[in-house]
Amino acid sequence: MSAEVEQDRVLVTGAGAGIGEGIAGVLAARGWAVAVNDIDVESAERVAAATGGVAVVGDVATGIEGVVADAARALGGLDALVSNAGIHRRSPLADVTSDQLDDVYAVDLRAVVLGARAALAHMGSGGAIVNVSSIAAVTPQMGVGLYTAAKAGVSAFTAQASVEFGPLGVRVNAVAPGMVRTAMAEAVYADPDLHERRRAMVPSGRIGTPEDIGSVVAFLLSPDAAYVNGQTIVVDGGFTNVLIDQLPHPTP
Repeated sequence: MSAEVEQDRVLVTGAGAGIGEGIAGVLAARGWAVAVNDIDVESAERVAAATGGVAVVGDVATGIEGVVADAARALGGLDALVSNAGIHRRSPLADVTSDQLDDVYAVDLRAVVLGARAALAHMGSGGAIVNVSSIAAVTPQMGVGLYTAAKAGVSAFTAQASVEFGPLGVRVNAVAPGMVRTAMAEAVYADPDLHERRRAMVPSGRIGTPEDIGSVVAFLLSPDAAYVNGQTIVVDGGFTNVLIDQLPHPTP
């Protein structure tokens, strides 16, 4: 990170709720100056007020370069970027529309690529980028349209960017969250039976929180991760390691 400023400065996209809000909160608690981006004005301002940061309202799908520029201007520079904004457009692939494909691609992958490029111009000779991928990148789910492919693209882009940005002094990594309780998923976890059945599948014995993801992001942005580059870190309590155990097996 930069040595010329009192606080390291980070932009977190899609930080008005859910995982992005958790990331912004963890980073602020650890001394970062945070630019909170969201497409929703009230959400961005609420999280910015709670974290002592600044709200940067904008749609990453159509204006990520402007979002990055506004964040750098508001913070007096930029040392890190967390590309968290993401959307679903649920549909079987056989029925997916061009508009659905374009919507998911624009937010979940295109904005990650263009955001990294835009942030690079503000980072000088050092900085860090963390992209939010998903366990969906390696564990497809029925009916999620382009989401799985887009998140796989995020992980692949992360590896590619580490090769090209590393020599410039900028590390690029990703986190791949598993099951995390957010407002978007509350319809599932508010059902005690569904919550318990899901919890029981996680070796760590609980559903993740946005702050669990934020803590790993904070590590990847910190000097402690100075030699970590191009990695996608799965943060799922061990869930993906036991999927094979969900298959029927012969009785011993």
